[in-house]
Amino acid sequence: MCKNILVWLICLNILSLPGYCVIDDEFITKTLPKNNKVTHISQINYYDEFVENTLDKNLPVREFKYSNIKDSFAEGNTNKNLYTKPVIDISEQEVVMSKETFKPKKVVVFSDENAISVKIGIKKYLTTRQKIDDGDYVEFETKSEVKLGNKVYPAGTLVKARVELVSRNKIWGVPSDITIGNFSIDDKLLIGEIDKIGANRSLWLRPTVCLLTLFFGLGTLFIPVRGGHAKILPRQIYTLHYVN
Repeated sequence: MCKNILVWLICLNILSLPGYCVIDDEFITKTLPKNNKVTHISQINYYDEFVENTLDKNLPVREFKYSNIKDSFAEGNTNKNLYTKPVIDISEQEVVMSKETFKPKKVVVFSDENAISVKIGIKKYLTTRQKIDDGDYVEFETKSEVKLGNKVYPAGTLVKARVELVSRNKIWGVPSDITIGNFSIDDKLLIGEIDKIGANRSLWLRPTVCLLTLFFGLGTLFIPVRGGHAKILPRQIYTLHYVN
């Protein structure tokens, strides 16, 4: 343990060697005297022949005194403070909504017994490693025949969906996340969404960084490690619901 600490201190001294170097200023060494003594510059008095020959030395020095200036027009004006801001009393009142104007938000509640299950799978492999943005369309397909309304849809029917949220993976092992929703077959909306999260490496990365930084000082090398990417495979099957 002592050897590791000694090696670590030697490495730090080697890295800081450029800070110990002596800077030589060529201009200063050439211009300053060799004896390193500070030269004092004596005061130089300038003589002005024109001033000395023309001005009278016996003239007294004039002193200017400050005086208060009064505006007779402003003082005689009787209409003072013409503009004054009116005082406004602001009081807060609670808004009371009547039963006629209050309309609660409608929430769709359905039972699995009355809903039709629709099993789907993605057509192409999808991962957050690809260039994906919010609002992009994603294509799924039905995995079995299903009857929605008065129409029967065979297996392999196109199911359209949209990417609702994408968060990229970050350092410290933070994983990426993708949420897909707004599923539809033709003009029929399907209820449900798919949310996939990549490998969360922060669970073991944060303790590892803290321990290595405490004992060896190498924990900072693992901070740039990113979390895993979210993936949706074609072999994965998801179940949505349709309500007539």
